[in-house]
Amino acid sequence: MTICIAAICNQGRSVVVAADRMVSAPFLTIEFDHPNAKIDLMGHRCVALSAGDVLSLTDLLSESSGISGQLQDPTIRLIADEIKQRFVHVRRRLLNERVFQPRGLSFDDYYTRGIIQSIPPDLAMILDNQVQGFQLGVSLIIAGVDSSGGHIYTVEDPGTSQCFDRLGYHAIGSGSRHAMLSLVTLQHGANVDLTRALYNVYCAKRQSEIAPGVGPSTDMLVIGDTGTKAVSQKELNCLSELFDERVFYPENLDRLKELGGSHTKGVSDEQ
Repeated sequence: MTICIAAICNQGRSVVVAADRMVSAPFLTIEFDHPNAKIDLMGHRCVALSAGDVLSLTDLLSESSGISGQLQDPTIRLIADEIKQRFVHVRRRLLNERVFQPRGLSFDDYYTRGIIQSIPPDLAMILDNQVQGFQLGVSLIIAGVDSSGGHIYTVEDPGTSQCFDRLGYHAIGSGSRHAMLSLVTLQHGANVDLTRALYNVYCAKRQSEIAPGVGPSTDMLVIGDTGTKAVSQKELNCLSELFDERVFYPENLDRLKELGGSHTKGVSDEQ
């Protein structure tokens, strides 16, 4: 129940990301905007956008945030691979706690030490189905810029990753279909300049609000060679006005460029 979006732009040298702040709490049967953003810094030029079970995300990202600090200028793919390995580790630990330990077993006992072959086939099948169907209920977008340009990866159940560089954008969460359709309609691509990309991603986020569980709050960041910068509230207000007008006139482009001075002097100098 959320929306997270990432889009490569600026001739493939920058990435724009956006997310809402809606949190669903099934145990309270409520949804609410949380004060914390769903965008976590994984390094100087890399972020993780998260959708799904907040408690599992806390466990997953708490030990992943220091990855880039341990490595010399890591690639975005390497960071995504490290987070994927952490994903598998957390999933296996929870499997042990919820499926195997109540039965006096462990994951390693069951598979590595061959216990699966020593119990009745029907029971073995039941346990194996539980393992195969067990999910963290978490999806992540890992987006950033390294020496080869902008990159977008996903990490999701049961611990797999996928690269979306060729498409140039991706979205996760309950509003992902609406966001993707918006980016398709706007003909977004990696060659789009940063100003237009800001507009495209903002429109995709606003369109996603049609879906259940997507909140009205918006966080946006721009990632480039010089680092990661937040889109200001003033710029978000301007984007909101442009979205409400539904037409991207040239004079609107000039207005946004004026407001985007912090980006055009920093991350987007390459335009």
